[in-house]
Amino acid sequence: MWVVNFSTMATGNLSFGLFVIPMGGDLGMSRSQLGWAITARRMAAGVSSFVVGRLIDRYGPRVLIPVSAAVIGMGLIFLSRADSPWQVIAIFGLLGMTGLAAPQNIMTSVPVAKWFQQKRGMALALAATGLGMGGVFFLPITQLLLDHIGWRSTWVVMAVVFMALSIPLSAVFLRRQPEDMGLEVDGKRPVPARAGTTAPSGPATEETSWTVREAFRTATMWKLLLAFALAGLAQGGTSVHRIPYWIENGFDAQIVSFSFAGDASGAATMALFAGWMADRVPIRVIAVGSFTGLAVAMGLALIGRNEYFLFSSGILFGLSVGAGMIVHSYIFAEYYGRTFLGSIRGIVLPVMMVSAAIGAPMVGYIHDGTGSYVSSWWLILSLNVMAALIISTATKPAPLVARVETPAL
Repeated sequence: MWVVNFSTMATGNLSFGLFVIPMGGDLGMSRSQLGWAITARRMAAGVSSFVVGRLIDRYGPRVLIPVSAAVIGMGLIFLSRADSPWQVIAIFGLLGMTGLAAPQNIMTSVPVAKWFQQKRGMALALAATGLGMGGVFFLPITQLLLDHIGWRSTWVVMAVVFMALSIPLSAVFLRRQPEDMGLEVDGKRPVPARAGTTAPSGPATEETSWTVREAFRTATMWKLLLAFALAGLAQGGTSVHRIPYWIENGFDAQIVSFSFAGDASGAATMALFAGWMADRVPIRVIAVGSFTGLAVAMGLALIGRNEYFLFSSGILFGLSVGAGMIVHSYIFAEYYGRTFLGSIRGIVLPVMMVSAAIGAPMVGYIHDGTGSYVSSWWLILSLNVMAALIISTATKPAPLVARVETPAL
């Protein structure tokens, strides 16, 4: 999963901001139209996630990832041939529909959560560092390619690299869950039964799994949805526009690409630490830290006038995103178990994707109307603060057994 996550950074998840100015100039696309491309990607991911989540629960990633990667790779090649805004938007919608090329994609995180319980946080962290390291690698490489061969050929190179990395390994090595290989959760081998006794099934502390209906009857689920919707709106608004914001403020594009590589490096580093912490402290504490860090990073961008602010804002943003990657992957498994995790996250993800999809063109329209990103950055800062306050109250719901046994008042 580390390699698959690494390879997805070649599909423009983080680096698309580097394409904004050259693609916008060649195709005559405004910032709001480029924002709609990201919106199409996120909206399509949200629409398809309900089906993708159920397919992951039933079939696992071994077939889904190679098929999705092939579709994405061909989509990026078609993108290199686009000659009008509607084609770019339509192709980005296709990329999102696969479920693999969208932020917080469940195709790589749900299988990891199904394989691990006791060390789930660290397992998810190790997989998530592939995203950060992919950003570190692909951001400066993308800018170099853009400078030397142009944006069209750069998309072709990225498509080939992505397919070469993701398809063979996932087809050969990935499996749905440990039980499919005769193992128990955390990869443990079943204990043979002695004569006259029954072998224990599963770990002694096997977690309770909630059905989709049960999960959505808890107040905690609705708090999580609201917090992630607000944070999604904020992060969607920054996904396309942070890079052109710095470039338009007079910073060299290559320097900006290096700062965003620092952003990705921070994400990878924090993902490891947050994964280790998630097995030791309440996951909502990490979530509060993530959203608060994003708010502070936007504050630094608002007052930034030199490279110190460029790099400090970017690295803090990356650290916060790294913590957030673990929160998204961990919190639903921790609160509601692993059996129906794909189905639950397949319903939750559309809320996050739709809110993020709104954010990108929203910021684009504000920029087109005011000629500045300042108002948008203040709005995004406020949304992250609100998300932190809400998720701080999202405690783990009472165990199912305890709820059933407690008489109604």
